[in-house]
Amino acid sequence: MNAIRRAALTAVPFGAATAAYLGTFLAYHDRLPQRIATHFSGGGGADAFMGRTTALWTGCGLLVGLGLLFTVLSVASGKNAGSRLNTALGAGTAVALGYPLVLTVLVNVDVQDSSGVRLPLWHVAVLLLAGVAVGALVWWLMDEEQHPEPTSAASLPLADGEAAAWSRTIVSRVLLLAAGAIVVAGVFTVAFGSWQRGLAPLVIGLVCGAAAAVRVTVDRRGLTVTSTVLPRPRLALPLGSIADAGSVRVNAMTEFGGWGYRIRPNRRGVLLRSGEALSVRTTGGREYVVTVDDSTTAAALLNGLTDRDARERDQ
Repeated sequence: MNAIRRAALTAVPFGAATAAYLGTFLAYHDRLPQRIATHFSGGGGADAFMGRTTALWTGCGLLVGLGLLFTVLSVASGKNAGSRLNTALGAGTAVALGYPLVLTVLVNVDVQDSSGVRLPLWHVAVLLLAGVAVGALVWWLMDEEQHPEPTSAASLPLADGEAAAWSRTIVSRVLLLAAGAIVVAGVFTVAFGSWQRGLAPLVIGLVCGAAAAVRVTVDRRGLTVTSTVLPRPRLALPLGSIADAGSVRVNAMTEFGGWGYRIRPNRRGVLLRSGEALSVRTTGGREYVVTVDDSTTAAALLNGLTDRDARERDQ
């Protein structure tokens, strides 16, 4: 699918949502109170308010800003795996955001006191269903995602009973810096403010720091990916579940939408950066991608261990 079509499938829903909100607001502008209800509690009652002009600019700015963001992501992802999902998410978000914005204007029309405005909770189900429906339609209109095929690695011959193992550690400096900044913010909050408010950033920072370094191991058990600090969570693929392994280059953002443990249709990834990665295809047809250096050696050893395990099971 060319870039123009991807951009259109993302930008048009946001453009339509912006036009609908702006048109509705201007059409009823003189019938709206100076202060309109913009947020509603679980019971349907208004619990947050904005000035009329502020609400107009905030709603339009939100739609235009997100529209530009999703359009850029969709175009930048090219034909890589992930472009289809980015475009579908963008279109669904446009509808799921545009619907309540327009509805907020309508429920404030001819109201003298905006504190009495109510919005029935069933509209939440409608906006979610509408967003999913539009996202699914855009998904169907797009071509099937493509991602780079892994380079096949030769199988490393192993004799019966021969022991062999491979292990590498990969560290994300960006995630470490982010974790450090969050921890520092938490420490300052605890020291000069409330410990209750500082507890959350401390926990988040420590968890991010623990996830910033993972050890990738290939041995007689198969493939294991775990944090260098915590024993869980971990990714473990036993030899019996592995069909073959290879090396591939990945772009974490365009192919998986970010870093960390990522999920795509029939594809999973443990990505702390972009670049060289180990690709493992299971007997069930799913691919696991782990960014790590020297992935060709890891793949060759994994293929050799898998072949030997298959021979032993056949005997």
